[in-house]
This record gives sequence, structure tokens and C-alpha cells, in this order.
Amino acid sequence: MKWKKTAAACSVLLGLQLVLSGCWFNNSNNSTVKNSNGKTENASLIPSANDSDYQMLRPKSDSTTRGYIQYGPKNRVDMDQMETGLMDLSKDVFSPNDYVFQMGQYMKNTDINSILYRKGSEPQRAANKSLPKDQQKTVIPGINPALGKGKNIVEQSKNSPKYINYVLEQDYMKRNSKGQYKIAGMSVAVSLNSVYADNINYNGKIYPISEKLNRAKVEGWAKAHAQQIVQRIRDIGKDNKDSSDKTYEDLQKIPIFLTLYVTAEPESYVPGDFVAKTEISAGSSSISKWTSVNEHHVLFPSDNATNSYKGDLDKFNQIKNDVQKYYPNYVGVIGKAFYRNKELSDLTLNINFNKFVDESEMIGFTNYVTSLVEKRLPFERSIPIHIYISTNDIPEALIERTESMDQPYVHIFQH
Repeated sequence: MKWKKTAAACSVLLGLQLVLSGCWFNNSNNSTVKNSNGKTENASLIPSANDSDYQMLRPKSDSTTRGYIQYGPKNRVDMDQMETGLMDLSKDVFSPNDYVFQMGQYMKNTDINSILYRKGSEPQRAANKSLPKDQQKTVIPGINPALGKGKNIVEQSKNSPKYINYVLEQDYMKRNSKGQYKIAGMSVAVSLNSVYADNINYNGKIYPISEKLNRAKVEGWAKAHAQQIVQRIRDIGKDNKDSSDKTYEDLQKIPIFLTLYVTAEPESYVPGDFVAKTEISAGSSSISKWTSVNEHHVLFPSDNATNSYKGDLDKFNQIKNDVQKYYPNYVGVIGKAFYRNKELSDLTLNINFNKFVDESEMIGFTNYVTSLVEKRLPFERSIPIHIYISTNDIPEALIERTESMDQPYVHIFQH
């Protein structure tokens, strides 16, 4: 049984690696990229860890939407899953052998907001009312539903929930004949609420709203309005008077891969799921058909697991019982399972102590859990498993096993 322990030497080595990687990052693999204004700028090409992942371009100018996603989905696990999941789904459309990944550079905060606003409640519309008619600007209508019926804005909001909470863009680049990387495809995730959670300001007081939504209704509404979102993307830069702005021209020439993602509830331990995808050919804004995405994140234990994945829940309970035999009163265990096409594809276990234990005890417990992985794990050997051991929010140990490993990888953290 092998385990590794972080020590001072590891910190020195890591520091050296960061210095070396910093030198490489600044001086090697430099490339040029055509940005969203049609201008050329320097970018660093970051190699992929393996052939199945994307190389990544990092332009010198930052994306205007960096970090903006945190104002959309209410849950960090949704933010992470939407970004990594969209990249994973994109591999079937924009192969890592042919395309290089770049963070979204074309949609600005204002473009995203114009989609998220309620129809009829856009800030530009309110601002126009105070201006003479000849000075009023054209209002781009929001796509989220207009306010519903009710005697005040709280009731009106409850009776007509918002459906879209964010729109995520990813760019896929190819090198042109001049050796410059230029956008050749775009992937977009439309993030949808499973729970409409909002804080409404009414008469100087804040009224929280939390309305659980019908998933089928949300998905159907999103499909009916998705073409408007595609058209908004195609039109970015169309009315820009700067002749050097090539955004509109670029976005007409590329295919767009569009997905729908339904977020989990705000306090969920597991993320939501992609539910549908479609491909729009270059120059078009029309959606001809949707394909269902059969992926599910499931919490063990939960009602969902009991109703739909009873066999795997029983296996999880076997592991849980074995783990808790070591410290019956102090250890909690939850599982996070990922299913693709109804088959378990990945499993994460979080083991948490509710009281402090000595480091020697933690080493013994980690070795015990590792022995369970080697000898008593009821899941198939082909399923990757990741086990995180912590005391409250402090990480203590990591155990991982994949099909290719002869023995589990074990890492015990030193504080």
C-alpha cells in the first residue's frame, strides 16, 4: 500500500516548478491570435495534458466576462460543471485534434445582460422615458419572461419566474494561412433555473423569492426561445460604427454548438445537468433539431437515488457502513455519482470527521479506507473513484483509483 505525504521538500519542488513553468509560459509557445475586434495580439499556447484534451490559448488581453458567471448560477458546483461539461460535449463537434480552446472573447457583459433582462423591464427602456423622443435609443428586448400578474412586483415576479440565469461562451480556434489563430467555432451553454431564486426590492425592503420550477416546462420554453439567443450572438458587433470591428463578420462564418443546462437547487451538493444540444451551421441562426443529452448527477443518499438508482445506492450504503465501522459516531459519508446514458461513469465519496483526530489516527483511518477500496469496493473496477477525507472544511487525505492503476493513489496532507 502506497501513500505520499506533503513535506517542505515538496513545497520547494513546487516552487521550482512554478518558476520554470513561468519562464516557459512567458518565453515559449508564443502565438498570435485574431481577437474579437479583428486585431492581432500575442497569446500563449498552453499544451494539453493528454491527446483527448484541448490545447488552450491565453490572449494577453483578458476576457471581459471573466468571473461574470458567479452572478448567474447560484451554486459553485453548477459553475464548474457548466464550464467543464460544455468543453467535454464540444469535443464531439470541435475535435481537440483540429481545434484549440479559448475562453469566450466575443460576448460582453452587456450582451449577456440583454438576454437575461425581462422583456419589458430593460434598464434602457426606463432610461428612455426621461428623454425626448428624438433622443431615445432603440431598446433591445430581454428574453426572460415579462413580469406576470399581481398587485406588486413581488407577486408579479413569483407569477412569472425568470428561466435563464446565464449564457456561457467558449471559442474554438484554428490556425490560418498566416499562422494566426482565428475563431472557427463557438460553443454556448444556456443556463436555466430549476429554482427561481431572487431578491426583490419593493418599497425599500428586500423580499426573497424561491420558486421550484417544472423542468419539462423550463426546457420547452428554452427550446422555443433559443433561436433568439443564436440571432443575438450572430448580431454582436453589427451596429458598431468602428470599421475595424470584425466581430459581426467573424460570427457569421462559424458554426455554433448550442446546449441547454438546467442548474441544481441553490444548496445542492451535486451540479445540475445538460439536457439538450444542437448544432447551427455557419451563417445560419435556425435550429432544425435538438438531441437529448443523457447525463445525470446523483447524490447518495437522496430520494432521486432511491427512486432511480436503487442498486448503486445499496452498494454505496455498503461502503458507508464499512467506513463508519472505524469511527461509528464521528464520520459522515456522502456520494456524488455521475451517470452517462444511464451507466455509472464516475463516483466521488466525501468522508467528513465532525471532531479532531490525531494525525497518526488519520493515517491509520486513510490506510483502512484504502484497504476497502482494494478489497471490498462493490463497484466495477472500470469505474473511477475519488475519495476526499476532511475534518469539517480542512482536507486531510485523497484516495483515487482508476482502471489503469495497479494500486490506489493516496495523498495525506500535512498542516
